[in-house]
Amino acid sequence: MKKTLLTVCLIGLSLFLMAQVSNDDRVLLQGFYWESSHDYPEDWYEYVEAKASDMSAAGIDMIWLPPPSDAGSLEGYLPRELNNFANNYGTLAEHQSMLSALDGYGIDAIADIVINHRVGSSNWVDFTNPTWGTNSITADDEVWSQPAYSSVGLRGNYDTGTPYAAARDVDHTQSFVQNDIKGFLDNLKSLGYDGWRYDFVHGFDPYYFTVYNGHSNPTFSVGENWSQDKQVVQDWIDATGSTAFDFSTYYALKGVIRDNNYSYLAYQGSPAGGIGWDPKNYTTFIENHDTPDYDPNNNVLNGNNVGQAYAYLLTHPGVPCVYWSHLYEWGGSVTSEIKALVQVRKNAGIHSQSPVTVHRSESGLYVASIDGDNHTVFLKMGYSNWGDPAAEGMGGTWTVSASGTNYAIWTEGTGGGGGSTMIVYAQNYTHAYAWDDNQNPLLGNWPGTALTAGSNGWNEVTIAAECSNVIFSNNGGNQTADLNTCDSTPYYYNGQWYASDPTSGGGNTMTVYAQGYTHCYAWDANGALLGGWPGAVMNSAGNGWNAVTIQSDCSNVIFSYNGGGQTSDLYTCGPEAYWQNGSWSGSARTASFTVGELSVYPNPFFEEARVSFRLDEAAHVQLEVFNASGQNIRFLDQQADIGDHQVILYASQLPPSKAMYIVRLSVDGEVFTKKLIVR
Repeated sequence: MKKTLLTVCLIGLSLFLMAQVSNDDRVLLQGFYWESSHDYPEDWYEYVEAKASDMSAAGIDMIWLPPPSDAGSLEGYLPRELNNFANNYGTLAEHQSMLSALDGYGIDAIADIVINHRVGSSNWVDFTNPTWGTNSITADDEVWSQPAYSSVGLRGNYDTGTPYAAARDVDHTQSFVQNDIKGFLDNLKSLGYDGWRYDFVHGFDPYYFTVYNGHSNPTFSVGENWSQDKQVVQDWIDATGSTAFDFSTYYALKGVIRDNNYSYLAYQGSPAGGIGWDPKNYTTFIENHDTPDYDPNNNVLNGNNVGQAYAYLLTHPGVPCVYWSHLYEWGGSVTSEIKALVQVRKNAGIHSQSPVTVHRSESGLYVASIDGDNHTVFLKMGYSNWGDPAAEGMGGTWTVSASGTNYAIWTEGTGGGGGSTMIVYAQNYTHAYAWDDNQNPLLGNWPGTALTAGSNGWNEVTIAAECSNVIFSNNGGNQTADLNTCDSTPYYYNGQWYASDPTSGGGNTMTVYAQGYTHCYAWDANGALLGGWPGAVMNSAGNGWNAVTIQSDCSNVIFSYNGGGQTSDLYTCGPEAYWQNGSWSGSARTASFTVGELSVYPNPFFEEARVSFRLDEAAHVQLEVFNASGQNIRFLDQQADIGDHQVILYASQLPPSKAMYIVRLSVDGEVFTKKLIVR
């Protein structure tokens, strides 16, 4: 088979910026606490693995795990042998087993990367695995004042950041240090890690984070820049392209709980923390492994008030981080409270850039509305009275979706005109049983309510809820599995949900194919196209391919193993699309090949963007740009010679879009796509 290789030219920071998720709807769990290695010596990885199923059910998408390397401290923050992944949290086999289990549930593993400093194997400077000489230590490190080391002549360059006295400061200006850290990150990727939490980021120049992220291309990157000054943290974000922990939100929430003063949560009409400036680049939290030891105000948090902090984190933009101890160690109502709040976020479609309107911010009261992709929610915090949003003059119809000490959350109604109802449709079933997440029946006791005959062979029933669990049956017999839907008019047909009548024949369709995956989840701007997560079961299409038909011309797609081992968010347009070896194709490929990615820069763009690619062979090339509605402009449709190619995309030429385009390059029938974000 003729092979056409597409070579990419991505430079520095742009590689990592394209890996970031603009509307990130993921929830992060800090998967340890400071005493984890003490309380569960060499058993922590096994403990985390045993919780993987529960994490997935709770809506956790990513887990930040403790430092992965052998270390001179139980907690792992004095790394010794970077590439030795047996440590105080477990053996190498247990480490690998945990990561494999997390991947099976579709949970990304985020490693705690400690590369600002190291300790030696037997003394201050004997670095092994990787082996470094004394020129890996900064010239102004404290070790050179020690008599035993004062005469050492081979030293590195001066520190580019804040010194760290407890270990030797690493000189990141050295090329061998950079190369070995890149190799360390590669090894972590091979082990099963997906992204990085960088420790002590002010210890060296921000430039080097672009080097390491540009090489490793993590699915998520967040830095610990411990400063209450938002400008300091924002400057680091701007310099690195990474996200950062929102310490200003952390201090604001702690102050609210300590002083009972909810005015701390807003500044000039916006959230007071980093999420009020640049929400997509901030990770919010209320506790982490460091704060219980070093925060003198830690005692303000308890089981009665921590819920309101999570109500704020999980309804507001940014990427929220749940603390392990709160979810799994405190127990009781705290666990169920956090899980319920995560589901509120998921159901509403709140993400890292969801718009916030602050309505009240004063001593005893905070009120804000947050626009998710699916619903708007209202959050009320504080001890002052504030009723239902409609009663307070906000209009609409609202349902309490979560409440606790000093907080309540309302979700907007659905089902036409703002009411909290849905009509569900099914064929060849006579009854529907429905219940909410609190196990309250919504259509009476089993087998529920008899369906009413409608048109075109459909039977229907109205459920007084905006989301519901459902079982269809024939008066209790021949029942379906437990189903779930939040669509206002969902159609259940052939084992999956549809947003419209799949038998009407009125809409266009596409068939997507994949190998090694069993389920397909698909969605467009109006919601899910193949039912709720993990979507529809795919059917065998021969030669190892599984297929499913989607009622749409173009669609967002995630393939998975029944919810585990999922792909990233994909996008394609029909009528047929094959997903193989990390890219889409218009036809099945039977041989493996090597291919890079399409380069689009700048991304996000304002007036123009450049598409770059290299052909190693002459080939027929098509270059198209699609908006979210499937409208497209074709920029190339011609034979192209071997070599480098660049096409300038002018915003004025593109079909209208509020947020995103898909750039699609076809090279002799092989298809490569890239998201392009408009400012």
